[in-house]
Amino acid sequence: MTIKYNPLPALKDLQINFKYDPLSGELKNLRLGHVVKTVDTKGYLAVHFHGKDYRVHRICYFLGTGIDPSNLQVDHKDRNRINNKLDNLRLLNNSQQQMNTKNRKDNKSGRKGVFFDKKGMKWRSYITIDKEKLWLYRGESWDEAVKQREKAEEKYYPEVFKMTNA
Repeated sequence: MTIKYNPLPALKDLQINFKYDPLSGELKNLRLGHVVKTVDTKGYLAVHFHGKDYRVHRICYFLGTGIDPSNLQVDHKDRNRINNKLDNLRLLNNSQQQMNTKNRKDNKSGRKGVFFDKKGMKWRSYITIDKEKLWLYRGESWDEAVKQREKAEEKYYPEVFKMTNA
């Protein structure tokens, strides 16, 4: 799944119009003189600027690091969508981002990528790498299915694995 974002304005343009405090995570709109507090339908802080809507965490990351996130995702390490402190933001691709999401509501195993195959009556585990499922385990043990999944997470997504399992 590729997520399309409005390309961010030039860094200089953002620096002229906004003041970002990396310690508090607040973004102040200098033209209007207030801190941005508008929350969009997905629960992210958002701002309307030059006729387009932008998610605040993307602007904060750009202002705080000087790196344009372009087509990558700016992840909230703590999953709090309004915590835009610089030490809570990191740049990830979509596969990495999926590692830092909550379990789906229909997940019955309690672990991402682990499920009971009713047809084969076995526990299975997998991980998705570049949109391809890599099957890791098929057997009797839920514990072993989880162990194989965690091993794969550490191998393929070490930077996210360390954060989510700390």
